[in-house]
Amino acid sequence: MRPIDNPPLQQKLWKAIFLPVLAIIASAAIIIYLSEIFDRKKQFEYLSRYQTEQVADSSEYALLFNDQNLIASNIHGLLRQQDIIGVTYFNNQRQIIDKVGQVTPPQTDLPTQITSRYANNGNHYVSIAPIFYLNTTQENMGEIPFNQANPTLIADSIGLTKTPQRELLGWIQVTASTQRIQLEQISFGLSIFGYFMAAVIASAFLCWKYAVRLSVPWLRITRTLTDITSGDYDSSNTLSLPKHLQKTQEELKYISERLKNYRSDLETEIDQITKETRENSILLEEKSAQLHIANKEAMESNRLKTQFLANISHEVRTPLSAILGYTNLLQKDRLEAQQKDYVETIAQSTNDLLTTIGNILDFSKIEAGKTVVLDSEDFNLRESIDDVLHSLASTPSTEAKDIDLVPSFDPNLPDWVKGDKTRLRQILNNLVGNAIKFTQKGSIQVIVDGKQVSNEELDISIEVVDTGCGIPSEKINQLFKPFSQVDSSHTRSYAGTGLGLVTTKKLIEQMSGDIGVISEQGRGSNFYFTIRLKASKKTTEPLALLEHHLLILEPSNNYRAYLSSCLDAFSSSYIFTSSTEQFINSLHDSGKPYTATLICAGSDQETAEEIHELVQYLNQRFQLPSLILAKPTSYITLHAQHYQHLSAIVQKPLSASKLHYALTHLSTQNGPSETIEANAKAIEPPVYERLNGLHVLAVDDTQINLQLLGHWLDPHGIKLSLAHSGQQALTMAQTQSFDLILMDIQMPEMDGMETTKRLRQIDDYKDTPIIALTAHALAQEQQSILASGMNAYLTKPINEETLLNTLQDWCYSNKNLSVQVEEELSEVFDLHKALSMTGNRAQAAKDLFEMLMQSLIEDKRLLSHHFEQRDLDKLIATVHRIHGASKYSGTIELTKHANFLETHLKELGFDEAEDVYNDFINALERLEYAQSLIPWPLASQRQVQTASHPIS
Repeated sequence: MRPIDNPPLQQKLWKAIFLPVLAIIASAAIIIYLSEIFDRKKQFEYLSRYQTEQVADSSEYALLFNDQNLIASNIHGLLRQQDIIGVTYFNNQRQIIDKVGQVTPPQTDLPTQITSRYANNGNHYVSIAPIFYLNTTQENMGEIPFNQANPTLIADSIGLTKTPQRELLGWIQVTASTQRIQLEQISFGLSIFGYFMAAVIASAFLCWKYAVRLSVPWLRITRTLTDITSGDYDSSNTLSLPKHLQKTQEELKYISERLKNYRSDLETEIDQITKETRENSILLEEKSAQLHIANKEAMESNRLKTQFLANISHEVRTPLSAILGYTNLLQKDRLEAQQKDYVETIAQSTNDLLTTIGNILDFSKIEAGKTVVLDSEDFNLRESIDDVLHSLASTPSTEAKDIDLVPSFDPNLPDWVKGDKTRLRQILNNLVGNAIKFTQKGSIQVIVDGKQVSNEELDISIEVVDTGCGIPSEKINQLFKPFSQVDSSHTRSYAGTGLGLVTTKKLIEQMSGDIGVISEQGRGSNFYFTIRLKASKKTTEPLALLEHHLLILEPSNNYRAYLSSCLDAFSSSYIFTSSTEQFINSLHDSGKPYTATLICAGSDQETAEEIHELVQYLNQRFQLPSLILAKPTSYITLHAQHYQHLSAIVQKPLSASKLHYALTHLSTQNGPSETIEANAKAIEPPVYERLNGLHVLAVDDTQINLQLLGHWLDPHGIKLSLAHSGQQALTMAQTQSFDLILMDIQMPEMDGMETTKRLRQIDDYKDTPIIALTAHALAQEQQSILASGMNAYLTKPINEETLLNTLQDWCYSNKNLSVQVEEELSEVFDLHKALSMTGNRAQAAKDLFEMLMQSLIEDKRLLSHHFEQRDLDKLIATVHRIHGASKYSGTIELTKHANFLETHLKELGFDEAEDVYNDFINALERLEYAQSLIPWPLASQRQVQTASHPIS
């Protein structure tokens, strides 16, 4: 056994033992010292008081007879006592009779009983005692024999005698020195301190010996454990411990033996595990390779699915375009009521099918983890919502039900905002369409509210409240799940794909909002959502004030509130009635003459006849113009004979502008027939006189689509040439001149994009507007269409009005392809900056840009993963890498938003980071979509003039 030496352990043990002993010794020394000091002081004070009292008793006759000798004798007797250094006698007038030695000045009030005090300097002890004369005079005291009772004593014992009279003769003051007792205290303290130090040294030595003795077994155990840890398992056999630790010694030997036996087993197991690990590593590499292949196959499958959906979209939208086109042509003809109903049903069903296709395509993008690219344009929020409600109110499914579509707008909300008008309409179409589907009667309210977030942003809150069948509480969680419906049985009453609300939710979230629902079965539902839009600089001119006093027949309370808000916008006075009887009574009892009436028309025959009689009465008796608030239009057409005396018909849901227009033109309407015809003319499409004489080339491999274009363009004086393939279009372009070309995308042999690229190589067609007619609705393909050289695209199915407006816009616009591309790239990419970073070497700049775009493919996945996992450090590192790389590639928007996000994450972490993160991702995706539009110049060592950046 090696020598055992571990000073730290011994010192800790010694301290643990010695410190309590030291505390006990110190406490005992202090207690003994204080006890002795107090006893000696008490004894000194008692002796001083006792001596003073005894001398006071013996000085009674000395003061009574003023015996100076006796007083001097008493003083000298006291001075011979130990520690007495001064004596003073006072008479009862507090005058000094005699004094010897050191005298302390008397107090102002001398006590009437013995007392004591210290002098001011603390070195003297002063005792003062009064001197009394006791008058105990009793007659014949000495004449009573010894064997007889003393009557005076008997009387005194039973309380019949008077108390002896005491007469104060004076005082005696004795001053004693405390120096002797102080010296004794110091001497005793030094003795106690000596004994204390001796005890401390002795106990410290004994405690050290005891600590060393106690530490030896534990140090041996520690040393043995160290040896066992290092692999010396035989060291436990030489371990020697005291009897009370024999159990520990046995356990150590047992552990040592077990470890000794386990070592060889562990080495064997380690070898086996190492071998298995190598084999598993090989298997993991194989699995990783398989997963990589599977991932590529999944990506390819997703690409094929997207391509399949695009192809399906094209194949379905192409015939639907013809169906809708010819349906619109039929609607212009004079049809019987039954035929018109059939045509409208075809149109509505076709639009429903288009909505379903759109939802499927949007869901496909969402499922693939891609965001929908949002446009940003100025639009009138009120008019957009009114248009949605108007279009939905005109459908056969709405006309068959007794439903009022009632909008409600916050008066403080601006009319014009900036955002994606199309996506907002899609959201409202889904929500209001669902409300119509599940509501049989009552009303559907669209409540629009908003608040200003900043000078540039608005938070818009919209609620869609219906009085339909409601949703069970346990089914609400299924609403926003793909392909899920409240009633998924085969016998369900309401059809649908279950994708509308999923797409709606994703669109709202992408517009920095959220959606929720409150519903009670049997009492209707309330779908509410918020979106963030930008403020617009456009404003709407206020409606001119009207001086009408109106009498209104409207049974619905909800519609009354909306009519009030519309009429208040141009300050007309009005009175509401809810029944015909109340209407007639108000008509006769009014103190102010009415200028017009507004009457809500029902959808049944009885109501139509009743309104017919009421309008006749108003016209003949009061000569009041009458406006009908009617739904649906098709029913009014069927019962037009009942409305011969009307001034105007305003279709519900109305808007403030439509109502203002109808009231403004009351005076210009001269009769029922002229009124109805004027209204019919008012809804005719506008005349496109500027298009007369244009020569347009339409390229499409589907004959029916070309015929439909002919039906639309011929009535406007537009000359239309037809080409059935891309090659035929190129041949015709060589021999003829066209003002505009309509180009289909998907064609055999040569598609529309390749045809466009070749057309742009012809000098006469470098700036000719080329408009794509495509069923491809994916954003990536739309960017590819623009990159091929086309100016714009129309997504099938298109309508006549949209086509004609597009022709008018592009044929008389000064914007050419170069300007258009420059506008598309102006906020996203700066070609001049990219070239300057590489010394105007175009190929190097393009290589840097392509390297960045290649790295962004993996970085997008990392960004999404780190943001979802809230891994701040890794997210900052990824954003920082993108930020640094983007600075050298001309990607100005990506650089800006990367800087914003990196700064936000470093300063605030994930607090309110979602909007900044989404802006960054949107900038990244806009760059991906725009990369094909970049007009890279040919490789050169000098600056090259481009369409986007001409050399000045």
